Amino acid sequence: MPALAHLGIGLATKRFAPQIPLWALLLSSMVLDLLSFIFIFALWITHGLFMSIIWSLIAFFITTLITFNLKSRKNSENISTIWSKEIMNISIIIGLVVFSHWILDLIGWPMSAIDPNATGVPLLFDDAVNIGLGVYSTWVGALLMDIGVFAIGLVIYVLYLLKMKKNVKS
Repeated sequence: MPALAHLGIGLATKRFAPQIPLWALLLSSMVLDLLSFIFIFALWITHGLFMSIIWSLIAFFITTLITFNLKSRKNSENISTIWSKEIMNISIIIGLVVFSHWILDLIGWPMSAIDPNATGVPLLFDDAVNIGLGVYSTWVGALLMDIGVFAIGLVIYVLYLLKMKKNVKS
């Protein structure tokens, strides 16, 4: 269930970045959790502050390369450099959405309502200090944060869709 808040961020971001496909924003919001399936039992590699910054930078560079490649293939696009403003905007947004995962985890963790042994998100490496504001220390907090952030993100996304539909009719 903690994934709902992350998906809410991806949904809300679409309103501010209409040029980015929704699937890319949702994937970006969940990339740290998806990496957890690869790096099992190494929370610091996927959810630590230091590594979250690294993953965000990797997402930024991958997005830059993919976007440049896609834009340069279209003859109608006039992208002269990989560092164009459009490509940089898209890449920065994707990187920030990846990093937003750590911010939400900082607010929510430790998830002691779900796991009594939970400590928080690591700052650096495996034996580093774990921190968190502890919203998920109670079921009420976990439900309010997860459903609340998801609901706000969904409302922002639906309002964006309605605005786009209205603009098409005009």
